[in-house]
Amino acid sequence: FGNPIYTYNLRQGIEDGFLAPYKVISVELDIDRDGYTPEPGKTDIDGNPVEQRTYTQEEFDRKIIVEDRRQLVAERITEFMKVNDLRYAKTIVFCENIEHAQDMVRRLENLNADLVAENPKYIMQITGDNDVGKAELDNFVDPSSRYPVVTVTSRLMSTGVDAETCKNIVLDRSVGSMTEFKQIIGRGTRVKEKFECAGEE
Repeated sequence: FGNPIYTYNLRQGIEDGFLAPYKVISVELDIDRDGYTPEPGKTDIDGNPVEQRTYTQEEFDRKIIVEDRRQLVAERITEFMKVNDLRYAKTIVFCENIEHAQDMVRRLENLNADLVAENPKYIMQITGDNDVGKAELDNFVDPSSRYPVVTVTSRLMSTGVDAETCKNIVLDRSVGSMTEFKQIIGRGTRVKEKFECAGEE
């Protein structure tokens, strides 16, 4: 379409007060840095032999599932929320695909069993194939609704979700571009407006 006649970037939106400032916390796991080489004779869930080579971070949860890595990610998320008193802070966890999201929900539920016992909607899977979860999307973005607190998705919530009270965005998947990264981060930069009504005298 040619060159844009006007641009307005993320930094300008933050400086002008339209978007909330954010902090990126990068967590580097040893397996992400060094890669993963399966032990000889390892098989997948179908009993097929796993190719003997070193898998890189970009291949995790796409070409190979490393159970220990998934568990460690779930533990890190839970620990961060506990240590920083954010257990009721609205959070979106982005996974590689629907299977990954389903598994992450299970792991997070096990690690946060106390809050799941209080309300089973504490953690919800919101993906394209999950009608129950999609029905809770409006409640997640509603500032007056406490539940769900943690939503786990793959692609469904990466754009078009105006979550004014979202505090944490967790990326457990590869992001293809800076544009996509900013779109995802944008789910957590919405500013919640405060409205006050003047009383009648």
